[in-house]
Amino acid sequence: MRAVELTLGRYLKAHGLTAYRLAEAARGRVSRGTVYALARGSVARVDLGTLGAVMTALEELTGEPVSPGDLLTAVTLPEPDAEAREWEAADLSPTLAPYDWGAAGEPEGEPVRYVPGAGFLVGDA
Repeated sequence: MRAVELTLGRYLKAHGLTAYRLAEAARGRVSRGTVYALARGSVARVDLGTLGAVMTALEELTGEPVSPGDLLTAVTLPEPDAEAREWEAADLSPTLAPYDWGAAGEPEGEPVRYVPGAGFLVGDA
């Protein structure tokens, strides 16, 4: 299977830049936290507008054109091993017998509600 991997961290290192310097250059366009996450490669997806803003900031810092191919690369993921395939194929959701509440039957319980700033509250009060 193929996947796309961020290579911003490698790009920064190859150009003698830091995530901090990029975050400063991208201020007002991309948040500092986003720049650091992108540089670490610890994001699952990237907004195209964010990628474009990072590319623009890098162009301003390096004076060189930057393309998406400079920051992204395709990688081949290893096939799952036998144990992983067994887990993927396993039926982990068997049908359970109804719970026996006994002669009294299922209790009615009390109402539960969520109150912002307080959390979940049980009861009518």
